[in-house]
Amino acid sequence: MEPNCVLFIPVSSPSGIGEYMRSLIIAKALQCRWPNVKIHFILNEQVAYLKDCPYTVHTCKDSPTKELARVNRLIGNINPDLVIFDASGRAQQFKMAKTVGAKVAFISQHNKKRTRGLKLNRLLNTDVHWVVQPDYCIKALSYWQRTKLTIFDKKAPKNIGPVFELSNQDYQEQLLKKYDLSPNKYFIFNAGSGGHKIIDVLAADIYYQAAKEFYQKNVARKIKVKCVVLFGSNYPIELPKNNDIICLKNIENKDFIALISNAQGCVISAGDTLLQCIALHKACVAAPVSPDQPARLKLCHNNNLVLSAKPNSDSLVQQALLMLDEEKCKNMINTMKNQAPVKALETIVDDIAVLFSDPKENSAL
Repeated sequence: MEPNCVLFIPVSSPSGIGEYMRSLIIAKALQCRWPNVKIHFILNEQVAYLKDCPYTVHTCKDSPTKELARVNRLIGNINPDLVIFDASGRAQQFKMAKTVGAKVAFISQHNKKRTRGLKLNRLLNTDVHWVVQPDYCIKALSYWQRTKLTIFDKKAPKNIGPVFELSNQDYQEQLLKKYDLSPNKYFIFNAGSGGHKIIDVLAADIYYQAAKEFYQKNVARKIKVKCVVLFGSNYPIELPKNNDIICLKNIENKDFIALISNAQGCVISAGDTLLQCIALHKACVAAPVSPDQPARLKLCHNNNLVLSAKPNSDSLVQQALLMLDEEKCKNMINTMKNQAPVKALETIVDDIAVLFSDPKENSAL
């Protein structure tokens, strides 16, 4: 048995894009596993990436979590075999999914969201719960949470780490050639989706300013490095033109991961990309650009997995220059290599396969 129809309901807002991108990656992997599966998305009609989604899209006037009646009607009309709520969903939406006979998966990305997923009104209607954080970035379950799982015979949430798509060496070489880049000879600057603001200033503009200052400082020191600034699909204005800096609006996650994999270092926000850099063993500087990021950044910094910065160009540049110190980067990367290997996407696809296998095999979850 296999899923015929999968409905993705990620958080979708004009400021963030991480949940949507993660859902896209999972959707693509599911199509590779089951080529005939039908994929549907429910998205906020205000997001910039609405027309770029390659799957069947149903819209809401706001984030799906806030559109209870609309989402429930769509679930009933689509009649999916599996609904994946990515950091989204009200308890009644989970219940509606189960009412139409769907399997329900929930993805949480930090302690607060995980706690929400473990409330009884969601827990009782959830078949599998993935936490897209490594063990060192999430608190252990509380005694009460463990007790609830035992009483209601539910599996504990799995800490699976960041979800991303890897590419082969030939693909990466072609991508670098496209942008005239050489392995370990460039730095990436990215503040996330492009919609986040720091005191009314777009975070993407702060990171762009940091890239310009970093480039000029290295030119003055006669160090040849290129800088690539990824502004993000939610960046609301025209990209700047700069002959010294490669400015990109948005690229597929597969390409983004390929660029990270071959960069000398990355200057990023403390969102999903931070965990991706750590999983790829890539030296990085990070600053928080949204409320859920400071705690994650502190944990990673305390574990010597990142150089922590403040979200202003001076701090970002100061820390980025430290990535030119080979010994400092070597120590950071060695610490990254000591972390458990990441197979998040593989875990998700395998868990879904188990959901649609013989009921006796569901114990593998």
